[in-house]
Amino acid sequence: MRTIHRLLATLTALLLGLGLVVATGPAASAEQVERQISINGKEPKPNKFLIKGKIAPSTGERVNAVIETKLCKQDKDCGAKWKKLRGIETNAKGRYSERVPGLKKGIKRVYYRVSTRENEKFLAAVSPEIYIYRIF
Repeated sequence: MRTIHRLLATLTALLLGLGLVVATGPAASAEQVERQISINGKEPKPNKFLIKGKIAPSTGERVNAVIETKLCKQDKDCGAKWKKLRGIETNAKGRYSERVPGLKKGIKRVYYRVSTRENEKFLAAVSPEIYIYRIF
């Protein structure tokens, strides 16, 4: 009789334990939200280039992002790999502004984009690309 009671107690504890694991499983893995990154290029002075934009949705906290660049010696998209230029941080409203280098000798186009990494709340995101090109 005692073995039956112990067996029933063990099964009951096991079922209750499984119920708690199943009940807390979906709550722990909340869905991640997509980010939207805007990007604009400005030239306030000759040969001084700025990248400005916004990362939305704004959480009221600073967001870490990366400016990536691609240097092309050809006039069209050259297929070069994206390289990290520098890390940036947004303000509390999600806005960023950063000075970037322009064209170097022998380079026809320089492409820029901004990207963020994936974290618990947000998926990884990449902005559209913009470029500076040499006319002559």
